[in-house]
Amino acid sequence: MNLSYDQLAELGFPYVRGLLEPVCPYGVRRLREEGFYPPAARAALERELDNVELLRAALDADGEAVMELRHALSGLKELSGTLRACAERALGEVELFELTAFCLRLRSLIPMAEALPGYERLDGIAFAPVDAALSVLNPSESGRLSFYVEDARSPALAEARARKREAERVLRRTVEPEARARLSETRQTAARDEERALSAVYEEMSAALRPSLPALTQNALAAGRLDAALAKALVARNYHCCRPELGGETLSLTDAVHPEIAAGLAERGRAFTPITVELPRGVTVLTGANMGGKSVALKTAVLNAALALSGCFVFAAAARVPAFARIELINRDFSNAVGGLSSFGGEILRFNAAAERLDAGGLSLIAMDEFARGTNAGEGAAIARAVVRYLADKNAVTLLATHYDGTAQYAARHYQVRGLRRLEADAPGVGDGLRRIEDAMDYGLIPVEPGEPCPRDALRICRILGMAPEILDEAAKEGENDGA
Repeated sequence: MNLSYDQLAELGFPYVRGLLEPVCPYGVRRLREEGFYPPAARAALERELDNVELLRAALDADGEAVMELRHALSGLKELSGTLRACAERALGEVELFELTAFCLRLRSLIPMAEALPGYERLDGIAFAPVDAALSVLNPSESGRLSFYVEDARSPALAEARARKREAERVLRRTVEPEARARLSETRQTAARDEERALSAVYEEMSAALRPSLPALTQNALAAGRLDAALAKALVARNYHCCRPELGGETLSLTDAVHPEIAAGLAERGRAFTPITVELPRGVTVLTGANMGGKSVALKTAVLNAALALSGCFVFAAAARVPAFARIELINRDFSNAVGGLSSFGGEILRFNAAAERLDAGGLSLIAMDEFARGTNAGEGAAIARAVVRYLADKNAVTLLATHYDGTAQYAARHYQVRGLRRLEADAPGVGDGLRRIEDAMDYGLIPVEPGEPCPRDALRICRILGMAPEILDEAAKEGENDGA
């Protein structure tokens, strides 16, 4: 997706992935390795979304049964290395014990999974029987979570154990030192013979298990896909997420929410204002005053697009997401300051790289937050307008958040943050200024004409936050002169 970890974190992607709570190591690995689905893998992405949708329906139908299944999944241990090792060598006692426990847990888990509504329609979550493996590992059918090689496995083993037991029996009743020494040596010899016999049995068991390795590996993969999809389904249900439609060239979100920001607002007794946008191929410009919510709207749109392309439901009432070949986030890059490059310079380098990747084919999603704000306002506005004209006919859905006037003139669509509602009193000192701004700010988006000027609430915000009146008066005069 051409996004660094820092950029993903800024979008809030790791926060959402942290909401996903797989319960077994195979589910953890599945989510870690899944990544983003490229356009060529759209069919696989649809199947993953099908799985999440089926499991969300199962949660609604019988949530208790699903939670019992998750508890069973949590008992599975990571044995991928053991399964690989079994194909090449004899397993040891501990490995065979863990494999026995794995199969016994699978034997109880599989019927629970198969009882899920829609199980037969789940993709990549078909469990194979473990009876053949258990007939090798647990031939007595005890069903107990233990591992013991019975004497009947090997005549040599039975004979060695018999000698060892007899030596131990006599040794317990013998007190004469020389006799005890001979008996101890006899017991040690029998114990060594027992170990050799056990090694031979472990070799035979490992060989007998090898035909079952494909089924056991399949079950590990199925458990991982089931666990990961269940984690996604739980988040989808708990946060009222929707399944995104895939395809087309327009990113469409209805009442979309940014969960991390919404959680932070909720802690302060505030509510997130959902956003509704239609971002067609071409450039959409988003304008609004500082502190007006442009960056939040941009992050909300890009985050939900990225979630859809990672096989998750999105935090919205409805969504349609194109099969983007790449997602580009172009914002101020403070990391370059260490190397002597300004944040503006780093931003330009990111834009250049994104522009070059447009030639690689496929539809891009390009998000630019206050592009070119790191230079003087006149040059910055000119650069932003030129970039809009440049990207207007490129194979990309571009969202540019800016406070520069005139930038939307060449855009396909223009949205504006509603901004500050009129307060009863804009004067400072009446309560907490930041809280009063939050109370009065309307973060909703409205479509406006391309030439609509940016809202001008900066002086009002400065006044509410307590800036000195003489500074504000002088700024107002300067603004009037600039306008003239």
